Amino acid sequence: MKECDRFKDLILTDYIDGELDSTMAASLESHLLECSDCRAFLKEVKNNAAILPVPCPANVLQQPVPAELWDAIKQSIEDENHATSPVADFIDKLKGFVFFPRLVPVFVSLIVMFLVGSVTFNTLQIKQAKEKDQGEYLVALLGPTGQAASLDSNDVGTPIEHYFL
Repeated sequence: MKECDRFKDLILTDYIDGELDSTMAASLESHLLECSDCRAFLKEVKNNAAILPVPCPANVLQQPVPAELWDAIKQSIEDENHATSPVADFIDKLKGFVFFPRLVPVFVSLIVMFLVGSVTFNTLQIKQAKEKDQGEYLVALLGPTGQAASLDSNDVGTPIEHYFL
């Protein structure tokens, strides 16, 4: 089978073009006599091969291309080059950069990292705000009442102490 693969490669390249040296051509042709698969492959290649155009004979007079046609072609090319504005050119470059298939995983990773970081940061801020509110509440409960200290000995002065005592 490896020999058939090697001969099929030769058929596709040098043999079909007629550029195979005589010893390899003889080896290939002897293989073709023995191998029906390679003969069928050669037949298929010959049937599907593109036929190159034959060069023009020397007696055919080639006409020069009219100058108006060359001018029209040149003008069309120049118009095509100048038709793009700088903004459109920038947008096209940006699209090419953003939609470049190799960079998509990088962009997705960056977006996921940004979202995870935002959620984590927001959660920490909420936790800190709750702790601050609880701390202020405890300070308000444990702090002085703001009233003048009474002469009663049972009055300690803080609302939590009033509650429990």
